[in-house]
Amino acid sequence: MSCLTSWMLVGVASLGQSGPATATRVAVVNVPVVSERYLKTSYLEGQFETKRLELAGQRDALRDNIDRTRRSLQEEFKPRTQEFRQRAKQLAMLEAEMQWLIETQGRQVETELAASLRMIFADIQSAIRAVAEERNIDVVLAADQLPPEPPMTTSQARQQVVLQKVLYWRPGVDLTDVVVARLNADFEKSRAGKSEK
Repeated sequence: MSCLTSWMLVGVASLGQSGPATATRVAVVNVPVVSERYLKTSYLEGQFETKRLELAGQRDALRDNIDRTRRSLQEEFKPRTQEFRQRAKQLAMLEAEMQWLIETQGRQVETELAASLRMIFADIQSAIRAVAEERNIDVVLAADQLPPEPPMTTSQARQQVVLQKVLYWRPGVDLTDVVVARLNADFEKSRAGKSEK
Protein backbone atom coordinates (compact mmCIF):
# COMPACT_ATOMS: atom_id res chain seq x y z
CA MET A 1 0.00 0.00 0.00
CA SER A 2 1.42 3.36 -0.98
CA CYS A 3 2.00 6.13 1.53
CA LEU A 4 -0.70 8.25 -0.15
CA THR A 5 -3.28 5.44 -0.03
CA SER A 6 -2.60 4.75 3.63
CA TRP A 7 -2.84 8.47 4.42
CA MET A 8 -6.23 8.66 2.65
CA LEU A 9 -7.54 5.67 4.62
CA VAL A 10 -6.36 7.21 7.87
CA GLY A 11 -8.03 10.48 6.90
CA VAL A 12 -11.31 8.74 6.10
CA ALA A 13 -11.19 6.72 9.33
CA SER A 14 -10.61 9.87 11.33
CA LEU A 15 -13.68 11.47 9.74
CA GLY A 16 -15.94 8.78 11.17
CA GLN A 17 -16.84 8.64 14.82
CA SER A 18 -14.76 6.24 16.89
CA GLY A 19 -16.05 3.25 14.85
CA PRO A 20 -14.53 1.55 11.82
CA ALA A 21 -13.43 3.46 8.73
CA THR A 22 -16.25 4.31 6.32
CA ALA A 23 -15.92 4.47 2.55
CA THR A 24 -15.89 7.93 1.07
CA ARG A 25 -18.21 8.26 -1.92
CA VAL A 26 -16.66 10.34 -4.68
CA ALA A 27 -18.10 11.73 -7.92
CA VAL A 28 -16.87 14.03 -10.67
CA VAL A 29 -18.38 16.95 -12.60
CA ASN A 30 -16.99 18.57 -15.74
CA VAL A 31 -17.55 22.21 -14.77
CA PRO A 32 -16.74 23.77 -18.19
CA VAL A 33 -19.27 21.45 -19.86
CA VAL A 34 -21.89 22.28 -17.22
CA SER A 35 -21.29 26.00 -17.68
CA GLU A 36 -21.50 25.69 -21.47
CA ARG A 37 -24.74 23.65 -21.40
CA TYR A 38 -26.40 25.70 -18.63
CA LEU A 39 -29.18 27.70 -20.33
CA LYS A 40 -28.59 30.69 -18.06
CA THR A 41 -25.06 31.06 -19.45
CA SER A 42 -26.23 31.63 -23.02
CA TYR A 43 -29.14 33.77 -21.78
CA LEU A 44 -26.79 36.10 -19.89
CA GLU A 45 -24.25 36.12 -22.73
CA GLY A 46 -27.06 37.24 -25.06
CA GLN A 47 -28.00 40.06 -22.69
CA PHE A 48 -24.40 41.24 -22.45
CA GLU A 49 -23.91 41.00 -26.20
CA THR A 50 -26.93 43.29 -26.61
CA LYS A 51 -25.40 45.75 -24.11
CA ARG A 52 -22.05 45.62 -25.91
CA LEU A 53 -23.74 46.30 -29.26
CA GLU A 54 -25.65 49.26 -27.76
CA LEU A 55 -22.41 50.60 -26.31
CA ALA A 56 -20.63 50.12 -29.65
CA GLY A 57 -23.48 51.99 -31.39
CA GLN A 58 -23.18 54.90 -28.96
CA ARG A 59 -19.41 54.92 -29.40
CA ASP A 60 -19.67 54.88 -33.21
CA ALA A 61 -22.24 57.69 -33.24
CA LEU A 62 -20.07 59.76 -30.92
CA ARG A 63 -16.98 59.05 -33.05
CA ASP A 64 -18.84 60.18 -36.19
CA ASN A 65 -19.86 63.37 -34.38
CA ILE A 66 -16.24 63.96 -33.33
CA ASP A 67 -15.01 63.42 -36.89
CA ARG A 68 -17.62 65.85 -38.31
CA THR A 69 -16.78 68.44 -35.67
CA ARG A 70 -13.05 68.09 -36.34
CA ARG A 71 -13.56 68.44 -40.13
CA SER A 72 -15.76 71.50 -39.70
CA LEU A 73 -13.20 73.01 -37.33
CA GLN A 74 -10.46 72.58 -39.94
CA GLU A 75 -12.50 73.52 -43.01
CA GLU A 76 -15.04 76.14 -41.92
CA PHE A 77 -13.39 78.27 -39.24
CA LYS A 78 -10.40 80.53 -39.22
CA PRO A 79 -7.94 79.89 -36.40
CA ARG A 80 -7.91 82.27 -33.44
CA THR A 81 -11.51 83.41 -34.01
CA GLN A 82 -14.26 83.16 -31.40
CA GLU A 83 -16.14 80.61 -33.54
CA PHE A 84 -12.98 78.51 -33.90
CA ARG A 85 -12.44 78.49 -30.12
CA GLN A 86 -16.09 77.54 -29.49
CA ARG A 87 -15.90 74.68 -31.99
CA ALA A 88 -12.56 73.52 -30.50
CA LYS A 89 -14.16 73.52 -27.05
CA GLN A 90 -17.09 71.50 -28.40
CA LEU A 91 -14.62 69.02 -29.91
CA ALA A 92 -12.74 68.70 -26.61
CA MET A 93 -16.02 68.03 -24.76
CA LEU A 94 -17.02 65.37 -27.31
CA GLU A 95 -13.62 63.68 -26.97
CA ALA A 96 -13.94 63.74 -23.16
CA GLU A 97 -17.41 62.22 -23.46
CA MET A 98 -15.97 59.49 -25.68
CA GLN A 99 -13.25 58.76 -23.14
CA TRP A 100 -15.82 58.62 -20.34
CA LEU A 101 -18.05 56.30 -22.39
CA ILE A 102 -15.20 53.91 -23.12
CA GLU A 103 -13.80 53.87 -19.60
CA THR A 104 -16.95 54.02 -17.48
CA GLN A 105 -19.64 52.28 -19.50
CA GLY A 106 -17.30 49.66 -20.94
CA ARG A 107 -15.91 48.86 -17.50
CA GLN A 108 -19.44 48.67 -16.06
CA VAL A 109 -20.51 46.11 -18.68
CA GLU A 110 -17.39 44.01 -18.00
CA THR A 111 -17.92 44.26 -14.22
CA GLU A 112 -21.54 43.14 -14.58
CA LEU A 113 -20.44 40.26 -16.82
CA ALA A 114 -17.85 39.15 -14.25
CA ALA A 115 -20.52 39.25 -11.52
CA SER A 116 -22.83 37.17 -13.72
CA LEU A 117 -20.11 34.59 -14.30
CA ARG A 118 -19.61 34.32 -10.54
CA MET A 119 -23.38 33.90 -10.15
CA ILE A 120 -23.32 31.08 -12.72
CA PHE A 121 -20.53 29.36 -10.81
CA ALA A 122 -22.49 29.78 -7.56
CA ASP A 123 -25.52 28.19 -9.25
CA ILE A 124 -23.32 25.30 -10.41
CA GLN A 125 -21.90 24.80 -6.92
CA SER A 126 -25.39 24.85 -5.42
CA ALA A 127 -26.68 22.27 -7.91
CA ILE A 128 -23.65 20.04 -7.32
CA ARG A 129 -24.20 20.26 -3.56
CA ALA A 130 -27.90 19.36 -3.92
CA VAL A 131 -27.21 16.39 -6.22
CA ALA A 132 -24.37 15.16 -3.99
CA GLU A 133 -26.55 15.34 -0.88
CA GLU A 134 -29.40 13.51 -2.61
CA ARG A 135 -27.03 10.73 -3.67
CA ASN A 136 -25.12 10.61 -0.39
CA ILE A 137 -21.85 11.61 -2.08
CA ASP A 138 -19.11 12.96 0.17
CA VAL A 139 -16.72 14.56 -2.34
CA VAL A 140 -17.25 15.95 -5.84
CA LEU A 141 -14.12 16.61 -7.87
CA ALA A 142 -13.78 18.89 -10.87
CA ALA A 143 -12.97 16.77 -13.90
CA ASP A 144 -12.36 17.80 -17.45
CA GLN A 145 -10.85 16.32 -20.56
CA LEU A 146 -8.09 17.50 -22.83
CA PRO A 147 -9.45 19.59 -25.72
CA PRO A 148 -9.88 17.59 -28.93
CA GLU A 149 -7.68 19.95 -30.95
CA PRO A 150 -3.92 19.62 -30.38
CA PRO A 151 -2.19 22.50 -28.55
CA MET A 152 -0.14 24.98 -30.52
CA THR A 153 3.02 24.77 -28.40
CA THR A 154 4.72 22.30 -26.08
CA SER A 155 4.16 24.65 -23.14
CA GLN A 156 0.42 24.68 -23.87
CA ALA A 157 0.42 20.87 -24.07
CA ARG A 158 2.31 20.65 -20.78
CA GLN A 159 -0.10 23.10 -19.12
CA GLN A 160 -3.15 21.16 -20.34
CA VAL A 161 -1.74 17.94 -18.92
CA VAL A 162 -0.66 19.47 -15.61
CA LEU A 163 -4.07 21.12 -15.08
CA GLN A 164 -5.94 17.80 -15.27
CA LYS A 165 -7.50 17.34 -11.83
CA VAL A 166 -8.88 13.83 -12.17
CA LEU A 167 -7.07 11.33 -14.35
CA TYR A 168 -9.61 8.51 -14.37
CA TRP A 169 -13.22 7.94 -13.36
CA ARG A 170 -15.83 5.36 -14.12
CA PRO A 171 -18.69 6.82 -16.17
CA GLY A 172 -21.12 5.99 -13.36
CA VAL A 173 -19.53 8.54 -11.02
CA ASP A 174 -19.84 11.42 -13.51
CA LEU A 175 -22.65 13.76 -12.39
CA THR A 176 -22.22 16.28 -15.23
CA ASP A 177 -25.48 15.44 -17.05
CA VAL A 178 -27.47 15.26 -13.80
CA VAL A 179 -26.18 18.68 -12.70
CA VAL A 180 -26.94 20.23 -16.10
CA ALA A 181 -30.48 18.82 -16.03
CA ARG A 182 -31.09 20.21 -12.52
CA LEU A 183 -29.69 23.65 -13.37
CA ASN A 184 -31.74 23.95 -16.56
CA ALA A 185 -34.94 22.75 -14.89
CA ASP A 186 -34.48 25.28 -12.07
CA PHE A 187 -33.67 28.05 -14.56
CA GLU A 188 -36.73 27.29 -16.71
CA LYS A 189 -38.89 27.20 -13.58
CA SER A 190 -37.57 30.59 -12.41
CA ARG A 191 -38.14 32.13 -15.85
CA ALA A 192 -41.67 30.72 -16.00
CA GLY A 193 -42.33 32.19 -12.56
CA LYS A 194 -41.12 35.62 -13.69
CA SER A 195 -43.23 35.59 -16.86
CA GLU A 196 -46.38 34.82 -14.83
CA LYS A 197 -45.92 37.96 -12.71
